[in-house]
Amino acid sequence: MNRLALLFFGLIVSYTIAAQPASNQRVEIEARGNADKMNIVPVGAEGLILFSEVEQGRYSFTRYNTDLKEDWAIDLAVNPALDLTRYIYRDKALYLLFSRYKSPMYQIVKLNVRAGFAAKYEWGSIDRLEIIDFDAIGNYMFIAGRTNNEPVLLHTSIYAKQARVLPTAFRNRTEIQSLEVDTLTQTLHATFVSGKNRDRSIIIRSFTPEGQSVQTVNLATEEKNQYELLSGKVSDLNDREELVIGTFGTQGPIYARASTYNYFGYGGGSVYQGTADYSQGVYISKLQNGQPAFTKYHSFTDFKNFFRFMGGKQQERMESKIRKRKKQGKDLRLQYRLLVHDIIQRNGQYIMVAEAYYPEYRSNNNYMYPGPWGYGYGYGYGGYSPYGRNTPIFDGWVYTHAVIAGFDEQGNLLWDNSFEINDVKTFRLQEKIKVSFDNENILLAYNHNSELKTKVIRGNEVVEAKGNVPISTEYQGDKVRKSYTEEIEYWYGNHFLAWGYQKIRNGSDQQVKSRRNVFYFTKVSF
Repeated sequence: MNRLALLFFGLIVSYTIAAQPASNQRVEIEARGNADKMNIVPVGAEGLILFSEVEQGRYSFTRYNTDLKEDWAIDLAVNPALDLTRYIYRDKALYLLFSRYKSPMYQIVKLNVRAGFAAKYEWGSIDRLEIIDFDAIGNYMFIAGRTNNEPVLLHTSIYAKQARVLPTAFRNRTEIQSLEVDTLTQTLHATFVSGKNRDRSIIIRSFTPEGQSVQTVNLATEEKNQYELLSGKVSDLNDREELVIGTFGTQGPIYARASTYNYFGYGGGSVYQGTADYSQGVYISKLQNGQPAFTKYHSFTDFKNFFRFMGGKQQERMESKIRKRKKQGKDLRLQYRLLVHDIIQRNGQYIMVAEAYYPEYRSNNNYMYPGPWGYGYGYGYGGYSPYGRNTPIFDGWVYTHAVIAGFDEQGNLLWDNSFEINDVKTFRLQEKIKVSFDNENILLAYNHNSELKTKVIRGNEVVEAKGNVPISTEYQGDKVRKSYTEEIEYWYGNHFLAWGYQKIRNGSDQQVKSRRNVFYFTKVSF
């Protein structure tokens, strides 16, 4: 398991979890809306790193201590022909990957967060690589991607002038899903999904920092299972045992609702957009010396609280359908997409957190007019009537709720709970829900609309219902008119770090601008 996850999730925070959080320190930086792409990286007791591109080919880095006071600041020139693609924090260093789709050149910046100096490494490799993930162990870097519909895993180091392609020998519709570094064993795990329909399997290949393959594990559902494995995340329990947890379900079509209208008001229906993985439940598999010791499957229809986010009559109707199907000896087919977090190992339990989401589309009205040379866009010749066509355009991922569940060491479901997520939509899928522990209580939180949304649970029970805690602003009289790109992350001890953009008005304080757009970050203590 990732060492940072162990430190965070294994921590028993010494505070009363039901107490209201206090936002006692805050920094504001004048922003120009989305033109200023500020990035925050919490680095524990070292403080935090704030960085952004101040002009093409030049980045600014600033470290703040835990009192939000500036420690150091540096500017760094990078290859202006490349774009920031990924960044990660690992072992007191911040790694930034720069690339461009049609360019064979790559650049990595390694920033020492304690001393405030950086080193740059540029090298060549394959072009037209669609980068999926990026990770590092010390001076060695791994890049996962796809080119020509084949998975590619690149390996390089600060000493190399070129990256090499690690052998995977996968064919038959194989996709690389993610990279995970276990800092306890200094091992990189690359997760692949291979095959199609019910022949799909999860393949996990493990590598040393130098890129040497040390283990390959293949997981598949039983022959008579009606579902397929969709995803998998691996964590090392010790030097000979690993845990894999992921989702199983089916692969089905996506239909974007995009009614088609013409001048006379006719039309309607949906537009086929491709296929998607729909989760039916979660599986948990323990590996011993690279071989599966057991695999347990848990359908969401067996969870006690999975559908609680619906509330009221909708939840009752769903549970009624489930009972009816189970009486027939069948399971109700579900269509959920889940973003699964890292596994939490705590007090002899394996705890899974996952967030459910779905894509949202909007219609783009393009009207065609008949003219003397056929149909075309724009106004037709001679005043002919227009014919409309609605084209569905992806408009972001909408989160619905989070599910959290505990399993024993044999993979049996002990308890489950849920946390409703309201009005959160983003174009980049990322973990929104953060988790902290106080004895048997579990705090769930996310940042939205300048408020912390919190809920406290204990196993199947709800200790404290969902609450809204405003994030304090800088001056009295401040009124937040709009907020966006909001995040919250565990920092250190009993402190969290929240940040985002705000449009603020202040009509009562003459010493403050009446309107200001800011990027803020604030220390939140429980």
